[in-house]
Amino acid sequence: MQPQNKSFTAGGIRHYYLDWGNESKPPLLLLHATGLCAQAWQPIALGLAPDFHVMAFDQRGHGDTGPVGGDYTFPQLGKDLADLIQECGWPHPIVVGHSAGGFAALIAASLLPGRIQQAVILETRVAGRPPSLPADELRKRAARTRMKRTIWDSREAMYEAYRSRPVFKSWRDDVFRAFIEGGTRPLDDGRVALKCPPEVEATFYENRDLLDPSAYFQGLQGRFLLLLGNYPGAQSLQDAGIQKFMAQVPGARVKQLPVGSHFVPLEHPDLVLQEIREFLEV
Repeated sequence: MQPQNKSFTAGGIRHYYLDWGNESKPPLLLLHATGLCAQAWQPIALGLAPDFHVMAFDQRGHGDTGPVGGDYTFPQLGKDLADLIQECGWPHPIVVGHSAGGFAALIAASLLPGRIQQAVILETRVAGRPPSLPADELRKRAARTRMKRTIWDSREAMYEAYRSRPVFKSWRDDVFRAFIEGGTRPLDDGRVALKCPPEVEATFYENRDLLDPSAYFQGLQGRFLLLLGNYPGAQSLQDAGIQKFMAQVPGARVKQLPVGSHFVPLEHPDLVLQEIREFLEV
């Protein structure tokens, strides 16, 4: 099943998304992490499409939604999602968000109390910075991101250059190829360019330390499942931030997966799909 490319305007910007159809089923929205794109959700979306109206969105500054100004903050991503939900009139959409997409889900749920009744958030750091992460790590990551190459001779050249890098080598190959395809646009001369400008990605990294996730915990209604990877520096059930999340959000549940890095939905999409389906009881 191939998704359709669609778009509509909400909150003053044009949002682009992939739509797997099945509009008679409950709406389920997929939101990617910083620097990624809607296409990377393909295997998980296909597994959910028989039971839900699945839509994977390119968040602001990413994919075909493109640069929309300088407000590249996590609260703005949450407002974007809230605007989408209100504009489309979805009474109770299900949201699945990875990392930044999970922040968008939590923030939108706080802006629209009771509207998002079920959400799965993947590797969204609701706890504070882990002790193993230096205080300036996000600043350094932003600096490295600004040095990224933006134009490639071809998607295959980008694939060959990136495939063996530590952050990508554990991704499932079909997901990695979907990320390359969805994250680049062809140029007139046959080359391809990144859709997400490095400056946008870097700005999100810089703004991460300004975000206090716990500010959005109070008043959250519905059921929330936080899935964690299993790697050095990962959040754990013993972390104070995780304990606060579970204490302040009555419908929250946290599960540590047996495998996976911060990019677990890209490494183990079948495992993540199984967890989502079990949570949604389908």
